[in-house]
Amino acid sequence: MSDFNSVLKTVERKFKEEEPMDRYAQLNQFRFKVTEHDRPELIPFVAEGQDSAGPLALKDHALKQLCSRIGVPYSFFSKCPPALQEFNIAWFMQNMEQEKDVMLRLVRRCQIRAIVSDRYAPFDDMELFQILADFMDGTEEVQIQSFEELSSHVRITWPATKEEVQPGDIIEQGIHIANSEVGVRSVTIIGVVHRLKCKNGLVAREKKGGFRHVGAPERIREQVKQVIEEVRHDTGALVEKFKMSLTKEIEYPMEMMDRISQEHDLTKDEYKAMLDSFMMEPSKSLFGVVNAITNGAQKSSSTDRRFELESIAGQVLDRQLTA
Repeated sequence: MSDFNSVLKTVERKFKEEEPMDRYAQLNQFRFKVTEHDRPELIPFVAEGQDSAGPLALKDHALKQLCSRIGVPYSFFSKCPPALQEFNIAWFMQNMEQEKDVMLRLVRRCQIRAIVSDRYAPFDDMELFQILADFMDGTEEVQIQSFEELSSHVRITWPATKEEVQPGDIIEQGIHIANSEVGVRSVTIIGVVHRLKCKNGLVAREKKGGFRHVGAPERIREQVKQVIEEVRHDTGALVEKFKMSLTKEIEYPMEMMDRISQEHDLTKDEYKAMLDSFMMEPSKSLFGVVNAITNGAQKSSSTDRRFELESIAGQVLDRQLTA
């Protein structure tokens, strides 16, 4: 198991490889082009006598953001042949009534990873995790470290908080940090309970940190500093709820899981993973149901989705304990 230094090294390596930079622009100053390999690009218009600027490749997420911003449904765009794609995007980019001023978030100098509002306040992983490092002392352990195209997730626990809630069943307190550099989610810092037996986590329902990427970066920085300690202190309350779930009887757990699946639109695979997890540790208790959700969440192919399912488990826990 690694400590927080491994997270910093990953973030620094990613930053060095991608060389991120931001560029303010107006969408009507670009031409949209689909290459012979079906790769979309934005090509800047160049005034006569000026040096020609190179094309900027649109990554998938940036292309979807462009379609949304100019009012072209991506589902329609993706069905069009390249010539029609170029015509539609070009027309709306030049004639759109929406705000044309944007920030282009670039990597590797010529790839657009995101098209966001010019009011967007960049608060990227490098800055976020450097701030968080001030609160780490080497006693923490990293349970999850995921840096995907759209979002980042890091889960940290403190072994010193280890507690046996039932014979052979040990939990640790921790925090989960989530961020997106492309406008998918706000900065999130939230408490978790990590169960060592099956490596699954229960996410607190109360969102202690949810900072939108809007406004002065210094404002976000100060909020992160304030929240990190609050979350770490408040996670003890989540542990107590976890313990209470062990004695909270659920007469018909299978019916409850059916309702949870329907209320939260779980996929067939997610529903099956939840039921399979329950059958591995069947229990007519709230703990049995909550654990089935969090354990089943590990089967998710996306860390984003795993985090969402663990958050659903936190909601179920809160709702049942207050019913």
